[in-house]
Amino acid sequence: MIRLFFLVLIISICQSLYSQSNDIREIERLFDEIAQNRKGINDKVRIDISGLTLYDFIISIADEHRINVSVDRELNQVVTNNFYDVEVKDVFLFLIQKYDLDVGFLNNIISFTKKEPVEIKVPPKVEKPIDISYNPQNDFLSVKLSNDSLPKVAKRITELTNKNVVLAPDVKDLLISSFIINRPFEQVLEMMAKSNQLKMTKDENDFYYLEKEVNQDDIENPNRNTNRNRRINNIQQSMGELTISLNENGYLNVKAYEADLTSIILQAAEILDLSYFMYNKLGDETTTFFANEISFDDLLNHIFKGKKYTYKIENDNVYVIGEQSTEGLRVTELVQLENRTIESVLLTLPKALIEGVEVKEIKELNGLIISGSKPKLEELKVFIREIDKIVPLIQIEVLIVQYQKSHEVQTGLSAILSEEGRDVKTQGVIFPTTDVTINATSINNLIDSFNGFGIINLGKVTENFYANLTALENNSIINLQSTPKIATLNGNQAVVSIGQTSYYFEQTNRLINSGINENILQSGQWKPTEANLRVTITPFVSKDEQVTLTVNVEKSAFIGRSGENAPPDRATQQFQSLIRVKNNEMILLGGLDELDKQDTGAGTPFLSRVPIIKWFFSSKRKSRSKSKLHVFIKPTILY
Repeated sequence: MIRLFFLVLIISICQSLYSQSNDIREIERLFDEIAQNRKGINDKVRIDISGLTLYDFIISIADEHRINVSVDRELNQVVTNNFYDVEVKDVFLFLIQKYDLDVGFLNNIISFTKKEPVEIKVPPKVEKPIDISYNPQNDFLSVKLSNDSLPKVAKRITELTNKNVVLAPDVKDLLISSFIINRPFEQVLEMMAKSNQLKMTKDENDFYYLEKEVNQDDIENPNRNTNRNRRINNIQQSMGELTISLNENGYLNVKAYEADLTSIILQAAEILDLSYFMYNKLGDETTTFFANEISFDDLLNHIFKGKKYTYKIENDNVYVIGEQSTEGLRVTELVQLENRTIESVLLTLPKALIEGVEVKEIKELNGLIISGSKPKLEELKVFIREIDKIVPLIQIEVLIVQYQKSHEVQTGLSAILSEEGRDVKTQGVIFPTTDVTINATSINNLIDSFNGFGIINLGKVTENFYANLTALENNSIINLQSTPKIATLNGNQAVVSIGQTSYYFEQTNRLINSGINENILQSGQWKPTEANLRVTITPFVSKDEQVTLTVNVEKSAFIGRSGENAPPDRATQQFQSLIRVKNNEMILLGGLDELDKQDTGAGTPFLSRVPIIKWFFSSKRKSRSKSKLHVFIKPTILY
């Protein structure tokens, strides 16, 4: 039978190895197919890594050799390897075998995932039947028992014989063995009890009671059972006022007054029969407290709180006790955030919490590596969980309304005498606006039409004379609207900007002295300048979903240049406001209103003020413009 078992085991192992070998050959064949399009599969690798996760290692190799991969983030095993002149394909095959990975291929994409564990279905355990028979005619009982549960045996006997068998509380977990055939009921029950160190008694109500048989040595020496209690009492009497007892629920009742920590730990561990190691002496530390129904772990947590000592439970339930800085008692954990990013969390940790604790930020895992004593780490983890809340996302609708209205009237007659007048042609716009240039020839023709009426003779103008006649009126209304939507996290700035960019030329002159003569090297570049309507909003959400907004609105516009390549002049208006608004409530901000009035004129002294003829001896310009800017803001909180 043993040979057959080992033969089946060897055959199953060989089949498993053969199946794995076939899988690796198939994966290698697929790698070779991809290598036809992705040459990086056959590149050589020289790398020495230590402490890098499997996920990061595969990603870095794929990125270096331009291979398309998809890697499961659960591959967080730490890799320590040294590869020298090994093909990328062989490195992947090695990792697949060593870490038992699943590999998938889709066109030129390779996916690496953790292999799902094979679930082994355990067949339901068939309960062993209790082999007992009973003949009611002669009251004979037969039992065939081998490591059977005593409660099940008693239940089966009661069902078959209709005779009540009662068990003592301390024997309900026993397994018994007995083999008796066709003997009277009471005789079988008595022999079965004796063979399993039990005692059977029958009361006046025909109840059969099974209990443990008392050892005669224990009766003769009752003080032997109290040796342990005496030893505990000796400890507490020698160490001060300390009383520790074990209640019926398995918890400790402790009453201590200025008791030293060593005595408390020794007595509690002795009562609970726990194993422990003390790496360091606990010194003369004392404590005073009273507690009922307290576990050993809670006891250690309370007496070590605020002190330099801690403890750790090893795999075999052994308590290791000592100073927090002792090797073996330090704990290192990764604390990952679930609801917010790791950015700025390290700066918010209180100094008292991280004293004696090493904290490192890992952005890739959105978490912190913390290393130190267990009580310190637990306190720090509680604080991190408190601040790991969902950060509200605020969507801000900004409606920008800009209204501008202007009116301008310009009239006048200009007479010009210049050498350029010979080349001037009569031209311009007569309707609906009037802006006409008249040369000397047209003016003389007009004068000739008036000459000859009575004594009027206006003469002629020279050929260098020409005139400009202007009569203009402009009206404009501009209404601009913009409705951008921006979103930002609570406490972060959101910016929307609308405007234009203008360029100006900046020239640099550099004097070069060659020793013989001096030369000037000229260079220059075009530089940008902007005129924008810029709205900056920083939201802060309170617990009752009230949103406090810091709003800064800046409006700038170009108003002209002093030269062709000079920087444009710019006018700027700005206001800043701090407001509070409810969720989904809109608020109006304004105040950037501008009113511009101009009334200018030029003309011949005295004649420019005479009615009617002043139109021929003066020019005037009147303008009026008005602009308004309104900003509507509506925040919406999203979780």
